[in-house]
Amino acid sequence: MNNSDVKTFIGKGKGFKDDIVLKVTIVNGLPSRVQLVSSHESPEVGEKVLPTLLNTTNTTHQFEVDGISGASHTSDGFNAALKDVSNQVNGVQKTTTTTVQDGTYTVAVDSFVENQGLPGKGKATMKVTFKDNQIQDITVPEYTDTPVIGGMAFELLKEKIIQHQSTAVDAITSATVSSKAYLSGIGTAIEQAGGDAVAFANRELPAHEPQHQELHTDIIAIGAGLAGFSAAIEAAQDGAKVMLLEAGLTYSSSTTRAQGFIMGANTDEQRRRGIKDSADHFYKDLMTVYGDEPNIEPKLLRKLADESADYMRFLENQGLKWDKVVNIAPKEPRLTKRAHTIKGMGTTLINTLVKATKDKGVDLRLGTKVDRLIIEDGVVKGVEATTVAGDKLTIHASAVVIGTGSYTMNRDMVKKMNPRMTNIDVIVGNGDGSSMRFFNQAGAKIVDVPYLQFMYYFYGVSWGSRFPEAIPESPTLPNYDVLSVDGGGERLASEDDFTFEFTKRCWYNGYDEGYAVYGQTVADKYPIMTDIGLTTKTAHDKPFGYREMTVDALANDVGIKPEKLQATIDRYNELCDQHDDKDFGKNPQHMVKITAPYYILRMPQICTDAYTGAKINENAEVLDHNDQPIPGLYAAGSCADSGVMGIDYYGDGMSLLNCGVFGRAAAKDAVKKLTKSQVINS
Repeated sequence: MNNSDVKTFIGKGKGFKDDIVLKVTIVNGLPSRVQLVSSHESPEVGEKVLPTLLNTTNTTHQFEVDGISGASHTSDGFNAALKDVSNQVNGVQKTTTTTVQDGTYTVAVDSFVENQGLPGKGKATMKVTFKDNQIQDITVPEYTDTPVIGGMAFELLKEKIIQHQSTAVDAITSATVSSKAYLSGIGTAIEQAGGDAVAFANRELPAHEPQHQELHTDIIAIGAGLAGFSAAIEAAQDGAKVMLLEAGLTYSSSTTRAQGFIMGANTDEQRRRGIKDSADHFYKDLMTVYGDEPNIEPKLLRKLADESADYMRFLENQGLKWDKVVNIAPKEPRLTKRAHTIKGMGTTLINTLVKATKDKGVDLRLGTKVDRLIIEDGVVKGVEATTVAGDKLTIHASAVVIGTGSYTMNRDMVKKMNPRMTNIDVIVGNGDGSSMRFFNQAGAKIVDVPYLQFMYYFYGVSWGSRFPEAIPESPTLPNYDVLSVDGGGERLASEDDFTFEFTKRCWYNGYDEGYAVYGQTVADKYPIMTDIGLTTKTAHDKPFGYREMTVDALANDVGIKPEKLQATIDRYNELCDQHDDKDFGKNPQHMVKITAPYYILRMPQICTDAYTGAKINENAEVLDHNDQPIPGLYAAGSCADSGVMGIDYYGDGMSLLNCGVFGRAAAKDAVKKLTKSQVINS
């Protein structure tokens, strides 16, 4: 073989998040060796299947491989990169011209949805209008995507697509699933109109020449979640010049996806509804829940309790209206109605704050990723950032407030920092771990909490769009009619208590999974729950549920000692007969005797956020290793909540209260120091 017969080509194809780039060695017109140059696929799906795709094409030496189920976007992008090389080898020019028929075409696409704050497969209906051989309009009249994530992504994509008459646009990184669905729908509409979707995808967008800007402001808030918005609004209304930077092009923080509960005591809304409460009572309840956890700082909990009412008033002043005030569990210390709910949940909250931020003159910049802090002589004096267009920004400021969330989107960090969490089925939360990079750069003291914010309850990503009538140990859609046990077969808490009571005890007993046990009576009452349990598998490829005629067989299915599970069921049935739960005080109406056939459902680790982060004081100042404030650096929210959060989470609304109280505290202290500095300098 002559060396002239061997040539190397670079091929690109759109994957799930970005281009998949391949280096392909061609021998006699076919791929001899294929190497991955770069990819940015999802760690848990796309990146895992790329080695298989590479191995297949290096074995078959063909320009196409079979797609892998569950990773269609990555498979399509890989094949598109191979096709790109094939076209180069064969001298095929990319087609950019096509003809489409005038009219409006309606398509349905698989998209994104959230149930009880957890991700699933949703639907979207799109209408694409063509006129004079161009895309004239794109609307999405019906969709399940989050309005301020998917909805914003749709509008951003629409603007670019119509402007350039091209579908070669990048997916919005903070709304990748929604973006892919949108682009897929447009491609289908083009084909329906008699056109070539590939021709639209081949039209390259004009290149942008990156610029560098040097900017000045008083205070920078990083992260457009509740912590960042609260800090920015407070600082602006206190007279400071404020810049709020968000890496995503949509408001994709954990706040957006929150259930829309915010805890508060002695609030105006409670009084309007005749609910008696006080900050002292709230603090006492918080200490009852958190007091025995080693990372908790009572003075920070005290601040949350004392300032919760004022924070609620702050939100009302921004235009927020409450829907209801509820208790999040029927037992003490969570019995008092403190969870202030919002109609429209996190979406309504974010929309309200966006408007308030703009009204107060905050310089709100989406698509601006902070790369590093500017630190001079130990003092934080601004940030260096990069926009999605590639522009470099050097922004000088007197203070920086970090509100970028935790690290639950960064799977490598999750595994490294939580080695005991080996049975995670679902992780939500939007923090990418950038806060830890900033804290390490500044020499901050990190409080290591050896677990994520999680619960053991019946839920799995394998469910798709199906959802049960009720979910054992769920915080928002609980099923109280089951018996909950740990891996040793022990009953740990009342099933109608808040789920974290069970979670805490199961975790400290050393188990990575809990179980819901019930009999035929409950199975008949909840047929969807039971069917999902018997027909789906966990993320670790284990059956979610089992049905057996004996307790011994049921226990063996999940590795519990049969005699222990039998003893627990016998005791539970005895209490059911007495209509009196002497062990844990469960409401008798939910005490349902367990008789054959028997059922058991796995309750894996469902994770919603993380606790490890910077240590802060009452002013939200980030502390160094000597517990001294790092000048100019503040943090609020999930990146700095280790002093007020623990495994026995108080309830929905505490995380948002934490974001708000300490976001405002950071702004108040920063403005106060800014004012003093201005007086001294003048």
